Amino acid sequence: MKRKSFLTAAALMAAAGSRAGVRRQFMQMPAETDDEQYWSALRASLFPIENGRIFLNNGTMGITPYPVLSALQNGFEHAASKGAYPGHTDDLQKAIAELIGCDFDEIAITKNVSEGINHACWGIPMSKGDEVLMTTHEHAGGCITWLHRANMEGIVIKTFALGKTANETLENLQKAVTKKTRVIAVPHIPCTIGQILPVNEICEFAINRGIVTAIDGAHPLGMIRFNVKEMGCDYYSGCLHKWALAPLGLGYFYINRKKLDKTRCTHVAAYSSNEFNMAATPPTGGKLVDNAHRFSYGTFCGPMYEAGLEALKLYKKIGPERIETRVRALAAYLQESLMALGDKIIMLTPTEAKSRGAQIAFRINNGNPKASSEFVTSLYSKKITLRYVGENGVDCVRVSTHYYNSREEIDTLVSEIKKVLG
Repeated sequence: MKRKSFLTAAALMAAAGSRAGVRRQFMQMPAETDDEQYWSALRASLFPIENGRIFLNNGTMGITPYPVLSALQNGFEHAASKGAYPGHTDDLQKAIAELIGCDFDEIAITKNVSEGINHACWGIPMSKGDEVLMTTHEHAGGCITWLHRANMEGIVIKTFALGKTANETLENLQKAVTKKTRVIAVPHIPCTIGQILPVNEICEFAINRGIVTAIDGAHPLGMIRFNVKEMGCDYYSGCLHKWALAPLGLGYFYINRKKLDKTRCTHVAAYSSNEFNMAATPPTGGKLVDNAHRFSYGTFCGPMYEAGLEALKLYKKIGPERIETRVRALAAYLQESLMALGDKIIMLTPTEAKSRGAQIAFRINNGNPKASSEFVTSLYSKKITLRYVGENGVDCVRVSTHYYNSREEIDTLVSEIKKVLG
């Protein structure tokens, strides 16, 4: 950090005299450098992480910053004190659309990624025997709805393996496609090993063959920059509570406008349609609204929307490019440190830079078949939070880095790993 910038930051923190004061003033801090001093000051002023805790499970949830928590609390207090039912605006949809490169009326607000995936899964017209191509690294929220539809309607779920590079992954997918492939439903970044899939190339391949694409985007927003229009996907389901640092329970569903009238809307209520008259004989109902908002229905949590907006404002203020550079650099540093330990570490996340985001997955290979799961469990008592991935037989430790993490924390983690390697 430049000397002037650091002195300004230090002066702000000293003058504030309290954590609350720093929170109010922090956003005035210069943000033109990426020195550890800057990121450390950012963590100290914005995040309620208790002293001594190393949180490296951002792939499950991010730590909600103080300004976002304040927006959430203020929203609930306003509703309670004023008797104010939340008014519907498009502000959150517009903020998400700006970040992912689409029109705001192609965005529906959901509770989570699973809800968006359900909209796509049940909305795409399919017939018995039609194939859906997925990976062997799906999250429960990404695959169970498809498996359930297969059980109910006789569609066929096929899988392909991820490669060690983007090209190998694309080739594996292409080889698995048949004349019956109707949908490609894959994660942008799998929850298991954090590998960035070549989704732009996958979608281009699908478009050329008339195949529908439904992308599970649980992880990317707030971690890496992407554009759904450039990607060319038909559906994209994401959330705001991981790297975007919004409160738990807030997601979004993108539907390409060209697919709107070709997609069944299986759940509707208030906001899905602007017209109805139950006093008419027979009762009449208007058409569904002519945009993605038909998928956002019923009473919504206004304070959650306000907190989500605050989270995205913070993300933009710090800078998407700066954040992406930071979190990917931390992950690369961890991966390099682990690979230096030799064959007692089995690296699962690709070393190829474009396939590596902010999550690193590995197995501990010290002769104990339960070493990876036992290691994650053992660190809880030491205030180090990781994620063990046992789904689909992956059996690995997953480490997720965010900008409030540090190299020092990674060094501490590696030291703990060395202890179990013997």
